[in-house]
Amino acid sequence: MSAVSPFHENQKLVRCQVANRYHETSTRFIEINAFKLWEHLMTTKHGLKVGEPHLCLWISGDEYARSAEVFDRAGEVEAVNRIVVDLFDAEYGFSQTITRYARAVESDQVVEILRSHIPSELSTPDACQIEVIGGHVVQQWHPNASRNILTGLEG
Repeated sequence: MSAVSPFHENQKLVRCQVANRYHETSTRFIEINAFKLWEHLMTTKHGLKVGEPHLCLWISGDEYARSAEVFDRAGEVEAVNRIVVDLFDAEYGFSQTITRYARAVESDQVVEILRSHIPSELSTPDACQIEVIGGHVVQQWHPNASRNILTGLEG
């Protein structure tokens, strides 16, 4: 990552609950700028219900360690990993980076799910690298908020 920005280790996320048709729920962490599109896809294509969106900030483990006493007072803290999948498609001559976030205890399972979606010809060590970066999310509660969080332009 570029060292130009002092915030390169941080990412705004939306933490939400997802329920399937059997009312089984799971927690998801979605980058704020992709949340509306992701929510639309989950509800229309997969028939899932998305609820309880809360704004949170992902902080790398190193950044968290430097200021843990501040982050611990800022809101609810949870161990969440950043999963970075780097793919190189030699046939087309380009690379792509996919980033996902998952609770630390669920990261191995999420990595395996991501691996299952990678075409076999791109799953070699030369074409695919997956890195799990430890971190935390800090979620602030805003019980008096009069509207939903801003996740993009309306309408």
